[in-house]
Amino acid sequence: MSAQIRIPVPAAVGVFKAMHGPQHVVEATLLKDDAERELRRLRGPLLSVEDQGDRETALAEWHRADKVLAATALRPVVPTEVLS
Repeated sequence: MSAQIRIPVPAAVGVFKAMHGPQHVVEATLLKDDAERELRRLRGPLLSVEDQGDRETALAEWHRADKVLAATALRPVVPTEVLS
C-alpha cells in the first residue's frame, strides 16, 4: 500500500469549498479528518482494551465517512446536448 501525500489546503479554499458543497459531504469530510487524527493517536503494538475500542470506533467512523464520500459524484451530472 503506497502512502498518500496530503497537500494542505489554504483556509480560504476550504471555506469556499464548504460553502458551495453539499452539507452531507462537508460533514463527512470533517468526520473523516477527525477519525484520521484519532487513528494517528491510537498507534502502537500494546494498546489497552479501552484504546482498542476507541480505535475500532474511529475506524468505523472513518469507513462511514468514506462510504458517503465515495457515493457522492465529484461533479453534478449534467446531460450534454448538441446545439445546432
